[in-house]
Amino acid sequence: MGFVPFIITAQQKCMYFEKMVKLETEKTNINTTQSDFGPAFVERELWFSAYTDEEIKKLNSGSDKKIYYNLFTVPTDGSGNVQGNKTAIFTDISEGYHVGPVSYCEATGELFVTLSNFSNPEIHNKVYQKADIRLKIIVVKNVDGQWQQVGELPFNDPSYSVGHPSVTSSGDTLYFVSNIPDKGLGGTDIYMAVRTNGQWGEMKNLGDKINTAGNEMFPFIYKDRILIFASNGRHEAEDLDLFAAGLMGDQIMEPNAINDLNSDGDDFGFIIHPDDEIGYFCSNKTGGMGSDDIYKVDIEKIPQGKYELELVVMDKKTMKPLEGARITFGGVLQVLQGLLFKRELEKDQSYAVKTNIDGYMNDSKTISTTGKPFGVIRDTLWVEKVEVGMKFVMENIYYDFDKWDILPASATELDKLVKVMKDNPGWKVELGSHTDCRGSDAYNLRLSQKRSDSAVDYIVSNGISRDRIIAKGYGETELVNRCDDGVPCSEAEHRQNRRTEFKILEMN
Repeated sequence: MGFVPFIITAQQKCMYFEKMVKLETEKTNINTTQSDFGPAFVERELWFSAYTDEEIKKLNSGSDKKIYYNLFTVPTDGSGNVQGNKTAIFTDISEGYHVGPVSYCEATGELFVTLSNFSNPEIHNKVYQKADIRLKIIVVKNVDGQWQQVGELPFNDPSYSVGHPSVTSSGDTLYFVSNIPDKGLGGTDIYMAVRTNGQWGEMKNLGDKINTAGNEMFPFIYKDRILIFASNGRHEAEDLDLFAAGLMGDQIMEPNAINDLNSDGDDFGFIIHPDDEIGYFCSNKTGGMGSDDIYKVDIEKIPQGKYELELVVMDKKTMKPLEGARITFGGVLQVLQGLLFKRELEKDQSYAVKTNIDGYMNDSKTISTTGKPFGVIRDTLWVEKVEVGMKFVMENIYYDFDKWDILPASATELDKLVKVMKDNPGWKVELGSHTDCRGSDAYNLRLSQKRSDSAVDYIVSNGISRDRIIAKGYGETELVNRCDDGVPCSEAEHRQNRRTEFKILEMN
């Protein structure tokens, strides 16, 4: 098949799933009302773990005895699309055990299988790898049409787990998960081992580039050059998300989230067929059939020479995207269909885009393809819900002592207010200048008024109508802390009172 390229940025992140391909998800017909997980390609079949129909009936009737995850197989076409019905497999070896996930090496004919001999009825509706169950990895081969166990990993130990195997194409390197004491960084970590002259070397922790204080699980080695895995230790939420990290010799690049697949639920177990067109992953996101379902992923290569914009409008306060937001793109009003605005862009072009949402502080920016590599350009417009009377402190507005001239640093900040006024043409605002308590009341009032007048003159000179902005000097009449006349205060406390604010007076 050849080497699958992936992009390395200055931050040394794997950008393959950001810039080289698009991932589209669809449901499969192999799921049950219980947990289905652990997809793996074995020759021309898709293998996965699930309960039998009989076991599901037992669970639905309240029974919880002798219920184990089994391995199933379903035929696939040459690209990895599921064809036909699923069949239970491996029943002799797996009887009385939880079984899966697996990893197959075509070069050696070896099937690496996760196996457990522990049953806990309390976890029947969970992927058992997420529970406290001891796992081990055995090695199986197809001998005269029958799968037979031929060995197991030397790292197996009844006091900790070893599972979730993924073997390289040559069969000489195995990646897997373990919670072995004293070697890990968190709950479960990803390890690797190299086989030389038929013997496995010591298990090696992949280190803090990959592993965190949380759980890392379900590694998959794609084309021997990209490590795909699930982790819940890279964000505040407890759910599993999918990540990818490039492998360059002995070096491991910084992981990058696979955003096209990650949801608010657990997302894990992403595999890709050798033909690069089809993949599968697991998720318990909303809308599934059971607790964990297996989803198909259509993989579309992004043609070189093409730019695709994906724009989202985010609320600053809720940190959530706004569905159906109104934006103006290239002078044309658009309404987002869902959460994303998508548009193909031309090479070496710049596009003006701004939000147009009533009741929000709107945002605008210029998006350019000049000097950028082909692929997906993702950007965000940030808006904030506001109402009449709200005040906003402008940072870094400075004046020389006893002066009101606009300094370069202050001009930079005032330019931001100019942008806000242009983004919100129906607003009328007051620009207020405040001093600390030092100096006489009359002096501070005059100085603050002159500074406010000077700032408003600058804003008007940059294209804002004077009838939309009022200058107001407050002197020391609206202190924000205890630092009134005669009260000893630090310079930092006085600085809090020396501020410039703008207040929304009207929103038409």
